[in-house]
Amino acid sequence: MSNRIIRGLSRRTLLGQAGAVLVAGLAWPAQAKALPISQAINRAGRLRALSQRLSKAYVQAALEVLPDRAQDILANTQQLLAGSLAELSAGGGPADLQAQLTAVERDHRALVAAVGGRPRREAGLDVARTADTLLESANRLTQAYESQSRQASARIVNVAGRQRMLSQRAARAYFLAAAGHDSPAVRNQLATARSEFGQGLVTLQAAAISTPAIRNELELARSQWLFQEAALARAASPETLQTVATTSERVYEVMDNLTALYDAALRDLL
Repeated sequence: MSNRIIRGLSRRTLLGQAGAVLVAGLAWPAQAKALPISQAINRAGRLRALSQRLSKAYVQAALEVLPDRAQDILANTQQLLAGSLAELSAGGGPADLQAQLTAVERDHRALVAAVGGRPRREAGLDVARTADTLLESANRLTQAYESQSRQASARIVNVAGRQRMLSQRAARAYFLAAAGHDSPAVRNQLATARSEFGQGLVTLQAAAISTPAIRNELELARSQWLFQEAALARAASPETLQTVATTSERVYEVMDNLTALYDAALRDLL
């Protein structure tokens, strides 16, 4: 399914929500402008992926791997982070979730500050650690939104969204090693991200929620991941670094589309 179709579906779904009676389990009680919970899970989960994508692009730029593209990703990711946070902040929600959101906003500011200036190889590990702090707070926020849902199926939006993060985390670990930060911890990040991405695909394949569009996009995600994983398994070289850069972006895009499809399917089902 094309991005245009997905965006159109999202717009129609959101417009359909306007002025409608809030359905239990889909939106926060007594919050007229609240996001549907499945969409809040999607947006909060995207923050996890964007934390890894931003730090990945920073190290990629420091390595001068497709540097113009890396700079574009840095700028685009910061815009997406700000937009997702604005949506979540405007959506309201219980006080405990607002406290979680405040922590995410704090960690977001720290990451934006860390990636400012010219990307440097020696700063890559510090940027990655700052990004992981945002990853952790965004993950807590995502889980908090999921816990508010009355539908067990809401978990599938979280699982699909997490795949976006894993594709970026794996690529970042590969770049960190190439930038001189190779260590058991970095190698473990790479191995764990690869393993968990594969497990996530199995979970999505077995999910009760499915449509023809979801099945097609899931198959595309599987095939694109094969390309990224094959590159991650090779020793670093200029060609392989470029392949990791391009395939990780493709997997991110496909998984972002797939997460939006699960989000829309869950809302339509309910």
